[in-house]
Amino acid sequence: MVMSAIATLVCETISYILQIILFKLSFEIGAFIRIILLELLFNLMIIIIIYPIIQKSGALLEKIFTQRKILTRYY
Repeated sequence: MVMSAIATLVCETISYILQIILFKLSFEIGAFIRIILLELLFNLMIIIIIYPIIQKSGALLEKIFTQRKILTRYY
């Protein structure tokens, strides 16, 4: 979760800097902090919800593909 929070922070900072440069916007600290906090909150919520599902499906797929299927086992 920390890695995704750092990635979100870096990406949003770069995005905001590019918007300031390209569109000649003024730098507003309050709006920037609000955007960062909302993005961090939503991304962390998504990770908390989706990560266990991905982990369980990965374990299931690994079990399916590593299981040995030998016909003589059934006789």
